[in-house]
Amino acid sequence: MAKKHQRTSFEGAQISARFDNARHTPDTDSLFRNVDSLAITAALSPTVRRTVRDRARYVVFNCPYAWGMLDSHASYVVGAWVSASFPRGGVPEKVRDRLVRDFDAWALKVGLWEKLRTMVRAKTTDGEAFAVFYTDPTIVDRKNRVTLNLATIECDRVESWSEAVTRENETDGIRFDPYGHPTEYRILKYHPGDYRVSIKNRRGEWTKASNVIHYFDVLRPEQVRGVSDFVSALEIPADQKSYRSSVTQTAINAANISGVLETDQVPECFDDEDASIGKCAMEVKPNTVFQMQRGALVTMPEGWKIHQLQAQQPTSLYNDFVRALIAEMARCLSMPVNLAMCDSSQHNFASAKIDHTVYGDKIDSIRSTLATKVLDRIFSKWLEEYAVQQRIDEKTLDALMDVEWLFMARRSADVMKDASADNTRLGNASLSYETLYAKDGKDWKREVRQAVAERAQILSWWREECAKNGLPEDTPCPFFAKSAPVPSAPTEDQLQHDTQKNLNPNNRAKGN
Repeated sequence: MAKKHQRTSFEGAQISARFDNARHTPDTDSLFRNVDSLAITAALSPTVRRTVRDRARYVVFNCPYAWGMLDSHASYVVGAWVSASFPRGGVPEKVRDRLVRDFDAWALKVGLWEKLRTMVRAKTTDGEAFAVFYTDPTIVDRKNRVTLNLATIECDRVESWSEAVTRENETDGIRFDPYGHPTEYRILKYHPGDYRVSIKNRRGEWTKASNVIHYFDVLRPEQVRGVSDFVSALEIPADQKSYRSSVTQTAINAANISGVLETDQVPECFDDEDASIGKCAMEVKPNTVFQMQRGALVTMPEGWKIHQLQAQQPTSLYNDFVRALIAEMARCLSMPVNLAMCDSSQHNFASAKIDHTVYGDKIDSIRSTLATKVLDRIFSKWLEEYAVQQRIDEKTLDALMDVEWLFMARRSADVMKDASADNTRLGNASLSYETLYAKDGKDWKREVRQAVAERAQILSWWREECAKNGLPEDTPCPFFAKSAPVPSAPTEDQLQHDTQKNLNPNNRAKGN
C-alpha cells in the first residue's frame, strides 16, 4: 500500500529573504551613493581612464613610496633577463643552442628586457601597456641579422577619433571581429599631450593587431582597456603627504619658540602722563622676540612666569599611522609592507618570509601572463624572420614554437638553507637539474656543459703541472673536494658479533 504523502509546513509557503546591504536606509544610501550599473566599457570610458591615469602618474612621480614600490615591482617581475628554453625532443641540440644564443643577442641589441620592465611599469601605473613591431635595419650587425624591433608607446596614443563613436565593431580605439578578437588599433602619430600636437596631428593610423601587443589585466568580462593597479589607493599618498606636512610644520613652529611668558594677573596700565588708568590687557605686537643671554639667570615680575614650549609633534603613533597607509597602498600589488618601505626593522625572519610568499605567488601569476601575452608574441614574430634566414624546416619550426620562459629566481633570505635543501632533493631524485637551474633563469644543459668543461680544463692543467714538478699523476686536485666514501650496510653476522661483544662483561670492563 503506497504511503500517503504528508505535506510539510513549508510546502506552498512563500519564502521571503533579503540582504541587509540591499535595503535602502539612510546609512546604506549614503555609503553607496556612487554605485552605478554601467557596463565596463562605460565605467572605463576614455574620460574616466584619462583622469585615473593622470592621477596615478602624479602620485608615482610625487610619492617616494609609490615610486619605490613601482620600481621594485618591475625589477622583481622581470629581473635582469629572461631565458628561452625548449623541450628536449623535436629540436636538434645544435639548432636549439644556436637559436637561444642568437635570440639573446637580438634581445640585447634591441633592449628587450629594459622595454619589458617599462611595460610592467606602464601597466601598473596607467593600467595598460602597448608595444608595436617595426622593421629596423640599423640593428643588424655581425651577431644579429634580424631587423625586427619593438617600440613601446604610451596608451594615450591609442584612441578613437571621438568618444562619440558608435560603431558596433569599434570600442575606444580598437576594432574587433565578430568573435571579439582585436583586428586593428588606431594609433596617433603623436601623444595628445605633446607640445607639437595640432589638430592635424590628431590623425591616427589603423595598425593590424598582429603588429601590436596590448598588455593589461581583465577585471571584468568584456573589458577591452585597462585601469591603473593603484586606482583604489590614489588618495592615500595625498593623505600621507598632507599629514606629514602638517606634522612637520607644527614641529618647526614649536622648535622656533624657545619659551613662553604667561601670567594670571591683569597688569595695570598707565596713560602718557604715567597716571594709572586701571587694569587692562597687555598689548603685545605680533612676532615680539625677547633675547636672552646664554647662561644667565632669569627673574620675572610678580605674577609672571616663563616656561619652555613642549613640542607635541610627531606623536608616538605617527610611524604606525604612516606604515598603515603604505601597507594599504602596497596591498594593491600584494607587496609586503617591509618591501614597500624597504624597512624590516619591525619584522622577524619568519614573518618577513611569510609575507614574501604571498607576493611571490602574485609575481608568478604576472609572469605567466607576461609569457603568454607578451614574450610568446615577441618570440613568434622574431622566429618568423629568423627561420627564413636560417632555412629552418617546418617540422623543426613547429617544435621551436613550444618555448618556455625561465625567469630569474627571487633572492632568498637564507641562501645556505635553500642550497642544503636543493642538495638533499638532488640526492634523493626529487629535484631535477632542469628545475634547479630554471629557478635562476638558466638552461641546465648549458650550465652543466660549462661546468664539465671547466672541470676538465682545470684537471688537465693540474696534471700538466704535476708532471712538470715530478708529482704523481694521481695527486688529488685541490680544486675538487673529495667526497667521503659511503659506508656499506653491516651484515647480520657483523650485527650479531657486535651485540655479543657488547654483552661480554670483560669487554665492558676494558672499555671496549
